[in-house]
Amino acid sequence: MNFKISEINAWYKTASGKINAQLIIDTVNKAFHASHDQNIVYIGPYCLMKEIMRKNYNFNSFYISLDKNADIKAKIDSLPFQESGVDCVILVNTLDTEENPHAVFREVDRILTDDGKLIISGFNKVSFLGLYGSLPLKSIFRHKKYICISRLSDWMSLLSYDVKYIFNINKIPPVASNKIIKYLNFLNNNIFSKINYFGNSYVFIARKKTYKHIAIKNWHKQNNIILGKFSKPAINHNYEK
Repeated sequence: MNFKISEINAWYKTASGKINAQLIIDTVNKAFHASHDQNIVYIGPYCLMKEIMRKNYNFNSFYISLDKNADIKAKIDSLPFQESGVDCVILVNTLDTEENPHAVFREVDRILTDDGKLIISGFNKVSFLGLYGSLPLKSIFRHKKYICISRLSDWMSLLSYDVKYIFNINKIPPVASNKIIKYLNFLNNNIFSKINYFGNSYVFIARKKTYKHIAIKNWHKQNNIILGKFSKPAINHNYEK
């Protein structure tokens, strides 16, 4: 089963959830600085998105959700934006909560401009979250579907995205005890935090590639090879069923 938005929001209020949230906020803010003329779409838990938006707010920023805090209320797989009309999309835990995450990814691809920026954060199964999900412990991470990093990388490759960075953040287990969390803080403060594996959350920083048509008269041959840029491949429109 997928994560529920309500249980993710509740987890982000716990001690371990707050640590995870702050690391996501810090990582996104380091990777992205909005300019005043950019159209930006934010989708994810409001407790995180409001902090990210506060650092990058402009008049063309839109928080998309079905709850009362939304700037625009809309379903994520049917966004009210024209094709290639958004400069940056930031998704936090959005693919974790959707029944058809690939449909969401295709919709984001539709609205994102060529050379537009895409930032995605989600839960990483290859971490303590995945371990807790396999143990008979009371946790929101039990029996859940995860979008693994390799799968997301494949989607981006298929839809012609250039992945700039992949960050694995937060090595602290999602335990409830504040004392245990305090004892394990060293995992995020020394060399363990620099190891880019096994983080509870991932953050992808990617850019949509541009492929331009050129007129036939501008093509030329060199050693019987046609030189020039070509249009975006048709495979861009394929999708998983």
